[in-house]
Amino acid sequence: MEISKLNKLITPSGTMAISNKARELKEQGKPVIGFGAGEPDFPTPQYVVEDVQLAAEDTSNHKYSPVAGLDILKEEIVRTSSLYSGINIGKENIVVSNGGKHAILTTFMSLLNPGDEVLIPSPYWTTYPEAVKISGGSPVIVNTEFDEDFKVNKDQLEAHKTSKTKVLVWVSPSNPTGVVYTKKEAEEIYNWAFENNIWILSDELYEHLVYEGVTSPSPAQYDKELKNTIVINGVAKAYSMTGWRVGWIIANKEVIDMAKKIQSHATSNVSNLSQIAAYSALKNGLDATNMMKESFNRRRINAINQFTQIENVELIKSTGAFYLFPNISYYCTNNVIQGVNNSVDFCNWLLDEYYIAFVPGEVFGMNGFLRCSYALSDADLNEGLSRFAKAIKDIK
Repeated sequence: MEISKLNKLITPSGTMAISNKARELKEQGKPVIGFGAGEPDFPTPQYVVEDVQLAAEDTSNHKYSPVAGLDILKEEIVRTSSLYSGINIGKENIVVSNGGKHAILTTFMSLLNPGDEVLIPSPYWTTYPEAVKISGGSPVIVNTEFDEDFKVNKDQLEAHKTSKTKVLVWVSPSNPTGVVYTKKEAEEIYNWAFENNIWILSDELYEHLVYEGVTSPSPAQYDKELKNTIVINGVAKAYSMTGWRVGWIIANKEVIDMAKKIQSHATSNVSNLSQIAAYSALKNGLDATNMMKESFNRRRINAINQFTQIENVELIKSTGAFYLFPNISYYCTNNVIQGVNNSVDFCNWLLDEYYIAFVPGEVFGMNGFLRCSYALSDADLNEGLSRFAKAIKDIK
């Protein structure tokens, strides 16, 4: 018996592939340093843990709860969305999901019909095109330019728009590039989408991790009725809670009702204890986030300084999230390194020979680059980048 045709359409997570290989080498006793993690290296704030311990003793949390989320969490999402993001919503505009990935997939399933097209600027987070395909849509990749800091513009979007275009994926700060759009740049994109009656799926999980200037305004600030805007957010990145698996969808009532239908059959409610953890994180403010942010910025500056001293490696201006996206294309061509013809080969070479794990650019739709997460200790960051510099010197 054949399995689903999706098997030939979707690919497993590329970030997980390099992480799994690094884990195997570590288990063999190799001194692997991983730059691939898409998660903070800090523990979840202690007050979150303590609140969850108390909640675990409340037997009401041992039972099913509403599909769209606990009221106390949704009330905090309403409050913090207004306070931090300038978005005025009600509880009826929210569905709490099992992390950002679940929120994104549920959103695409709520919006897309077979053949509908979704514009995805490249480089992109690996899940976007796969979630579109799972939902029956067609991802349309919009390539951007290194010289423009990989920022998409309305002319590029217009060139890829067709009568089937339904959604634009928008993320600022960006994973994998760390790029943050200015207010003017963001507004130009939003206006283009609104004028063309195209949905904007705005992934805002990194909104609190911006180190120079301010974060991009949410499109929901302009689309107050959420006619064309869906916001994805969560506690994973800003509160160091990736394993708790709590994200949410913010949208108009029609989209929310559809998302609730889908989630009622897929997962029902998110774990009550995880929801209480998210509630605790939001209600206690951004002090823990800002402490992490200070460390991330120090590491960011350090990593930029080290990369810029390495021959034939170029950087764009990365001022958000916790990623750099170095251009290593020189070492992926002309047989500079024997057997290395692309960034996948290059990253495998670094891992096999120097035990440092980066994610190759192909995973994000861009050959000749690698994603460097600086969400690791200062000691590991320095040691890993020292090995990278030595690897380049050893080529000669």
